Amino acid sequence: MKKYTYEQLLAENERLTTELLNERKKLSIIIEELAESKKELTDSISYAERIQGAIMPPKTLVKSILPDSFILYLPKDVVSGDFYFVEKVGDEVIFAAVDCTGHGVPGALMSVVGFNYLHQAVTEKGLTKPSEIISFLDFGVNQRLRQTDGESGVNDGMDLSLCTLNTKTNLLQYAGAYNPIYIIKNGELIELESDKFPIGVNTNGVIDEYTNHIIQLSKGDCIYMFSDGYADQFGGPKGKKLKYSTLRNMLLANHILSMTEQKLKYAKIFNDWKGELEQVDDVLLMGIRV
Repeated sequence: MKKYTYEQLLAENERLTTELLNERKKLSIIIEELAESKKELTDSISYAERIQGAIMPPKTLVKSILPDSFILYLPKDVVSGDFYFVEKVGDEVIFAAVDCTGHGVPGALMSVVGFNYLHQAVTEKGLTKPSEIISFLDFGVNQRLRQTDGESGVNDGMDLSLCTLNTKTNLLQYAGAYNPIYIIKNGELIELESDKFPIGVNTNGVIDEYTNHIIQLSKGDCIYMFSDGYADQFGGPKGKKLKYSTLRNMLLANHILSMTEQKLKYAKIFNDWKGELEQVDDVLLMGIRV
């Protein structure tokens, strides 16, 4: 066994102490750099949230165009892959609930692309027929992301439901990509089914054609549009998905309430179901009473 003198032990202790202090300094520098990077990232995401919020129609505009309505909008993260669209052209109101691939920053980037093409279709091209608007969106997203032949490496798109309501005649037109809508008429729930191909992701370059549904509504009928985040949320006593059957029953049971009361009710049901579990996706649920 090697023996050390007192002087040797003292020198070794000083060496180790110096090394420890140097390592602590290095660690402090790393912690400061990480804190600065986190602040820059947080500031950037917060600003992205403000930009995304500015792009979507403000609540005052939505209420002026669709006075008897609600929008339950619960992003999973600071920014969202879900977004809503509301625009009025003459006697017709065009409104949509859109679910972009992913959530957070990637989903938010897709939402900007999608919103711009919807706005262009309605305000610049003058399109009001839902199937034509969605096909225009499909073409635009596919071209912008260069998805033909997979040349960009991006394979993202969006699902949505889009309606046009004539405020004079109450005639409703609807088209959808994966997302249906529910209509409650005379106490019965009617589901208008969507087409099963998404917006974008056309590697062959062929633009999809969507079915245009038409239904005559009456005063007091309710229209509901949504992304999949509400029904797909895990929770409850067994940690299972809430499911669309529960969503339909919930809407039927509460559609006679005012739209403001419905929004509060559906937010409470969602939060109670989720409990302590993490929110799995962005949530968007819209209700419109004719």
